[in-house]
Parts: sequence; C-alpha cells; structure tokens
Amino acid sequence: MSLNEKLAYLEGYIDGLEITEDTKEGKAILAILDLLEDIVEETEEIQEDIEDLSQLGDELDEDLGQLEEFILGDICDCEDDECDCGCCDDDDYDFGDIIFEDDEDECDDECHCGCCED
Repeated sequence: MSLNEKLAYLEGYIDGLEITEDTKEGKAILAILDLLEDIVEETEEIQEDIEDLSQLGDELDEDLGQLEEFILGDICDCEDDECDCGCCDDDDYDFGDIIFEDDEDECDDECHCGCCED
C-alpha cells in the first residue's frame, strides 16, 4: 500500500469518526493529519527528484562514455605489437588526470597507425 493510499484510508477513518476542531483532541488529530498530508506530498516530490537525478546520472554516464570513446579513439587505433611510434604504449597516457603526452615528435612515418597524420 502506498503512502497516498494509507493517508486516504486514515483521512476516511477520521472523517468516519466525525472528529472536529471543537475539542483539543480533535484539533490535535486534524493538525497531525494535515502534517501527514504535507509529509506525503514532500516525500512524493523527493522521490520524483531522485528518479530525475538517477536518469540524469545515467545520461551523463552515457555521454561520458561517448566522450571517452571520442577522445581515446583519436589517440591511436593501431594494434600493431611491433609499432615503434610510442603512441601505443599505455604508459604514455594518464587517463585518470586526462594528461596526454605529445608523441608526434617521436612518431615514425612507417607506423601507419594514423596517430601522426594531420
């Protein structure tokens, strides 16, 4: 049973008891019911915000993945184990800090991996 359903049941129950603000107890019970309505409304808004943030996080994760692929895809697609240009050495790039060393000066024209081409 959802919070709204529980609240509706409680409101119906209190209406059935014919509680009014004529007594101190009635005022307290109706004030508690009013507070519960506000809490349920805020809770629903927070749940909607959490769902929106979760969706945004998923979208940002996907966008970041595309950006990483774009950046890393432009570095070197060479899978030649005997490539001497240095562009295929994982130690040359520190992706945690997004630092790329400029390997164009070291690149051998015989590499043909495409990393040195303008």
